[in-house]
Amino acid sequence: MVHKKMVAIVAMCTLVLTLAIFTGAFEDKLSPINLRASQLHTGERYLVTAQVIELQDTISANVSAQENTRVASRILAQIETIAVRAGQAVKQGEVIATLADEQLQATVKQVSAQSAANEVQLTQAQKQLNRVSALLDRGLVARDQVDNWQSNVDELSAKRTALMEQLKGAKVALGYTQIVAPISGVVVERLVEPGDMVTPGTPVLDLFNPASLQITASVGASLVGKLQVGAELSVRIGASERTLSGKISEIVPVADNLARQFLIKLDVVTPAGIKPGMYAEVYLPAQRVKRVLIPRKLVKRAGQLTMVDVIESGVKSRRLIRLGSSYDEKVMVISGLSDGEILAM
Repeated sequence: MVHKKMVAIVAMCTLVLTLAIFTGAFEDKLSPINLRASQLHTGERYLVTAQVIELQDTISANVSAQENTRVASRILAQIETIAVRAGQAVKQGEVIATLADEQLQATVKQVSAQSAANEVQLTQAQKQLNRVSALLDRGLVARDQVDNWQSNVDELSAKRTALMEQLKGAKVALGYTQIVAPISGVVVERLVEPGDMVTPGTPVLDLFNPASLQITASVGASLVGKLQVGAELSVRIGASERTLSGKISEIVPVADNLARQFLIKLDVVTPAGIKPGMYAEVYLPAQRVKRVLIPRKLVKRAGQLTMVDVIESGVKSRRLIRLGSSYDEKVMVISGLSDGEILAM
């Protein structure tokens, strides 16, 4: 039993010792950026130098409709018909939906009849007022009769004004039972169906004008100061290789509270087939800046990691770096190398 325990203990110790050796427990520690033990280097060397290049920032953007609208009901009524569907083109003034109008038709008829009857009464009262006024001048009637007929005329005149306003309102409401397109464009979505009850302000459908698309993008504070209204920028939409020219039409002067980004809008003549919501890229003006470039062949790779062999005091060590854009046979180093350092070839 004792022998078996000793064997188990020896095996465990051997395993721990092996793991310690492989993990470098008995070696001098290197700095976090070095990946393997240093060694003397006597071969060719490459001097890292910062070079002046043209750097162009690209920002993500979207295609949006410059002219879009949500068509809503103006009265309380039931949807009777909707003449269009999503994707269908409409012209300004075209009837796109109708509401039930039976009650409004009845109201118009009723108020019209009341108005006509009131006009007859007012005409008769005015004639009677004229008659008693003439008799008053001749001293044949008392002043009370004239005052009574004058009050009657005033009351009927006020009623006529009220009925005219009521009739006008009823006719306007009746006109609202026909919903027309406020702009020429394309239906984005119909939001109600026949039979639905709508109230004033209830959305019926959305429209946009495909002839007035624009590009919207958000830029940081460090970039927005370099832009101005009227400046022209290059734009690429979707997967197209074609580059378009866009002109900045608006720069919102207040940043978004959450993203701390400023919204810019560009007017651009878009080719056929471009729709709101499509992805776009805006190319900001190129700037001449100094950046570290090294030959691509000096970069070592291990999976997703990129490294170079750096020589310091004649000793070579491997260092992690982060790469940027490529320039012919060279690649930009974003971090990990500085101007004046030496690499092993």
